[in-house]
Amino acid sequence: MRTILALSLLAALAAAAPTTAQGPPPVGPGGPGPGGGQQAGLRDVLALTDEQVTALRAAIDARRQAADTLMPQLADAEKALSDALKAAAPDAAQLGTLLLKVQAVRAQLDQLNETFKAAFTKLLSAAQQQKVADTLALQRSLQAGQVLQQLGL
Repeated sequence: MRTILALSLLAALAAAAPTTAQGPPPVGPGGPGPGGGQQAGLRDVLALTDEQVTALRAAIDARRQAADTLMPQLADAEKALSDALKAAAPDAAQLGTLLLKVQAVRAQLDQLNETFKAAFTKLLSAAQQQKVADTLALQRSLQAGQVLQQLGL
């Protein structure tokens, strides 16, 4: 009975978790990174100096390189978990180990993004940080407005 309960719990956790973690945003033409059209807008809105742009590009590149290593690990871990869940008689201990592996790689990706955010924030002046905060607050307000509109309000 405990094995069935454990398997059910692990299956529910695996099903509730996203199938792939969100990696860093794309970088390149049209994207937010070096050479991207959005970067020019960010440079203008925040009045970034050339030094800040160079530091931002370095942070983006570092995040991309680290994510390029982690994303295949995540895909492999998720596939192993999915395969184990499909087994005729799944082993609860194996499922638990595989789920922990998936969560560990996702945590590394989350930490990677937090490190990038901290590096980005650190290179900004106080006024630039306030512009970022104001922009993010506006974005949340616009998203809330869309939800309200969908509700017919």
